[in-house]
Amino acid sequence: MKDILVGIGALLVPSLLPSLNSILQLFMPGASAAFFNFGNIRRSLLLLFAVYIGASLLFLAAGMAASLLILAQAVVICGVLLVSLWKGVEAPKTVIVMTLAILAMSLVVMGAASGWRFHDVYMKMVSSMTSEYDKAVELYKKNAGNQLPVQLEEIISQVKQTLVSYFPGIVCSFFVFLGLSNTLVFVKMNQARQKTQNLAPEFHQWRMPWPLVWLFILFGFMALLPTTPWNLAGKNGVLVVSVFYLIQGFSIMQFFFKVMQTPVYVRYLVYALIGIQWYGLLLVVLTGLMDNWFDFRGRLEARMSSKGDDQE
Repeated sequence: MKDILVGIGALLVPSLLPSLNSILQLFMPGASAAFFNFGNIRRSLLLLFAVYIGASLLFLAAGMAASLLILAQAVVICGVLLVSLWKGVEAPKTVIVMTLAILAMSLVVMGAASGWRFHDVYMKMVSSMTSEYDKAVELYKKNAGNQLPVQLEEIISQVKQTLVSYFPGIVCSFFVFLGLSNTLVFVKMNQARQKTQNLAPEFHQWRMPWPLVWLFILFGFMALLPTTPWNLAGKNGVLVVSVFYLIQGFSIMQFFFKVMQTPVYVRYLVYALIGIQWYGLLLVVLTGLMDNWFDFRGRLEARMSSKGDDQE
């Protein structure tokens, strides 16, 4: 009973704290799923559904309609993790499925709330984003005290245009990170609670499904088309798929660190250097993508094995 109450609390916290939901949603649903994991999938899903219905009614009665989307996201994340564990779905596939599920759920909720006027909702979201960006720029100009150089004004304008063009890809990329962080939290929580059944494999062995390569190639060709709608769709698609290969690239890095027994402080230093340089992240993405053909981990294991045989 205690685990169930803790799981319900973790599920509801992001909805009750809207100002912190972007952060809490990164790990709370995964933690909640770990506490809902008590061996009976039917019972777990029924309880999850009951909590969703009950909390939704309370939110509506309290005039907290905005919290419904946050709660729905948390329930979807929790449900996908539990079903994936029951079905034996691998962790990388779980992240992909969870991303698609969050996207589909968000579209359904926003469509139902707006009378299925997706274009109007999208334009309001873009307008809100650009408005916040303009406020941040104005605050910066006010603190600077002087008129900004022309070159900097051009950069600010270009960044704004880039944010507008890639807004769908940015939102979907956030959904990917939601899936990733909650999956990792779910795995770690199950290990901490000594659950024998868990999502596999370990992060250093993650490999994205092969068909994702063809999706990357398709979006790449679309990005080269001169027609604007297809061009923008291709660019946003490349951005989202690249996030999956960024994850695979970091998985390969962790594998190499583990095999080479790299000290922890060196690992964090490498991660920091990669994070502050955009071309470092690009190199990680390319590493994850090229792993589909070159199998870097398999090559290293074979080399280490051959060296061990030579020493014997």
